[in-house]
Amino acid sequence: MDPPEISGNAKADRARYAMRAWLIAVIPSLFYFLARVYVGADSLRPPARSLDAAFAGYSILVAPLLETALMFPLASLLKLMIPRQGRVRIVVLAAICALAHKIGGGWPQVFASFWPFLVYSVTLTTWLKRSHRDAFVLTAFVHALYNATLFGVGAVGDVLTAPA
Repeated sequence: MDPPEISGNAKADRARYAMRAWLIAVIPSLFYFLARVYVGADSLRPPARSLDAAFAGYSILVAPLLETALMFPLASLLKLMIPRQGRVRIVVLAAICALAHKIGGGWPQVFASFWPFLVYSVTLTTWLKRSHRDAFVLTAFVHALYNATLFGVGAVGDVLTAPA
């Protein structure tokens, strides 16, 4: 997804890009999650204490900012190590970020994280061509929307699986 041509309304360009990137990240991830639920490898019931306000605030507000800030130096280092191979750098950046999620959930979490981090890596790399600020804000915003969506799914799952 390349940055849109400037249409005279830069805010609208960024908003359209963010919404598209969020949908591209979240829709396949939701299908993957539902497939895991269907085969019994996952549950609609969220993990204990995963819906508390502090964890939600951290995951939706802090983690996207922190992880995007960590992606910047990695992207710069990869640009030095793998010049003229933008697509390879994007995949490697996404893989490194997904592997960092092994700490929180093992290999299933790494696998589930790779796709959204691929979208975040494309967003970061693409928008760095225009502006560091836009790259940071858009990448963090798409990540925050993704995490908020997962919390929404968790909340719905909590209601659906609550004992009657």
